[in-house]
Amino acid sequence: MSLYPIHITEIHRSFSSHRDMKCILLLELVSAAVSCFGDNILVFLPTPTWSHYMQVQPIFHGLAIRGHNVTEVSSYRPQKKLPNHRHIYLSAEKWTNEISALWPEKNIIEDPLRRHHKIFRLTYPYDVIATHLITEVLESSVFHDLIRSKDNYDVIIAEPFFGAEAFVVLGQVFKAPVVALSTFGYNSNILRFAGAANAIAYLPYKDGISVGPGPMGLLQRLDNALTQTAILFAFEYFYFPKFDSLLAKHIPGPLPRISEMLGDISLFLITDNAALSGAKLYPPNAVEISGMHFKEPEPLDEELTAVLDGSKHGAIFFSFGSAIKTSRFRKETIRLLLRVFQELDQTIIWTSDMNPTDWVVPKNVLIRPWFDQNSILAHPKCVLFVTHGGISSAMEAVKYAVPMVAIPFFDDQIMTAASIEYYGYGLRVLYDHNFTDITLRWAVKTVLEDPRFKENVKRGSKFLSDKPMSSLDTAIYWIEYVTRHKGAHHLKPLTVKMPWYQLLLLDIIVVYLVASIAIVILVIALIKFFCKTARRWNLSKEKVN
Repeated sequence: MSLYPIHITEIHRSFSSHRDMKCILLLELVSAAVSCFGDNILVFLPTPTWSHYMQVQPIFHGLAIRGHNVTEVSSYRPQKKLPNHRHIYLSAEKWTNEISALWPEKNIIEDPLRRHHKIFRLTYPYDVIATHLITEVLESSVFHDLIRSKDNYDVIIAEPFFGAEAFVVLGQVFKAPVVALSTFGYNSNILRFAGAANAIAYLPYKDGISVGPGPMGLLQRLDNALTQTAILFAFEYFYFPKFDSLLAKHIPGPLPRISEMLGDISLFLITDNAALSGAKLYPPNAVEISGMHFKEPEPLDEELTAVLDGSKHGAIFFSFGSAIKTSRFRKETIRLLLRVFQELDQTIIWTSDMNPTDWVVPKNVLIRPWFDQNSILAHPKCVLFVTHGGISSAMEAVKYAVPMVAIPFFDDQIMTAASIEYYGYGLRVLYDHNFTDITLRWAVKTVLEDPRFKENVKRGSKFLSDKPMSSLDTAIYWIEYVTRHKGAHHLKPLTVKMPWYQLLLLDIIVVYLVASIAIVILVIALIKFFCKTARRWNLSKEKVN
């Protein structure tokens, strides 16, 4: 319940900036005074994926600022403390090490056929990775202490994807509604359990078809329908039963199947925006939010400020995010990138974990392991962003109207890169056997020299920011909506509980088909009967004559 009106976006901005200590002190006193009347909220995010966590972390602080009692279980310790925000550290180091051994990062980067194959999700050892995560969490003392505690929660917030689907069981443990977060837009399971039954007809599978949000041709739709249907069947009959058996070993009492618990999710908060991925027909229980990680640009250090201000032709920011380590690239690829950079007039600001002293770095290239991406994209001298196509990075670029060259590697990056190209915000260059200095140089120069890319991304920036309320306030409103009504099942369409053959109208088609065949058979039988009767009548008539 919300006890006092606070505009969360403005407070969060002040809180993050550290500019007004009196405001922070007053805010903490007010939060402490009203926290005993707020809702009890459990946030459970065991997956150690920073690019996901940083997009939704403002929600948890916003809820605490709003006066709610937030218990957060995650792998990332909070940078700031609030009196009614309790953090419980959950290590997933073992899972991280196992994944690194099972699926080395070099395979992501250097195996494009596997990376771009349409059945990637089915051949990728999802069940092994998910099983490792679920097992480590279920066997942890943190999880055991949590489910054995006598705490009461009014809502559970989780991101039940990439193996964490099993943890919707916390809704059963604490008898509380579940709000699901998605930090990568939609996927097949979100569409299924939100009840967006018609989505497969027009929304492509992100890792299999890189057509962007535009219309698909017949062959693409056939491919998309086959891929998404196969994925849903794999989850329903292969992955989920394994997860169910793991839960049964650690949590007493009869439990619903995971697919049933996912169908009971009250609300989906999806990090996405029509300005980047097109319009979608979501039911009212699925709400798009975007840009909660946006913040006011911080001042840059003296060296970086001097470099940007002194760039006569502007600066190109080059970053592949936290998931892709450029030190894992082949040496030939690093040389290719440096060769292209050297030929450009612009200054290159490159986020890379490689050691610059191991390479001959051109004078126009500045390499560091980390830059404040938000502040660089906001700088007026930033004229281009070379990105891997992560959704949060792409949204930041659209916000600041910076054109892009996207080089996607896997997952939602492929779809985001296709969307960037579809809307004219930039171009995409696939990292495959056709990735050469010629293709990269052409893409960079084309985007820099054609003013239409800048005009398109400016228009997209207006679309992105034109909202009745901020995404943070929207997310908090809907979470409070769920707690006020003890769930939001009245927002769910009937399609959530309908079997797949009814969703696809297969039972209706079968009835029509059987009826049509029966009618045809009946007509043929009648024709034969009348023909036979007519012949007999003719024969009897001839005998009489």
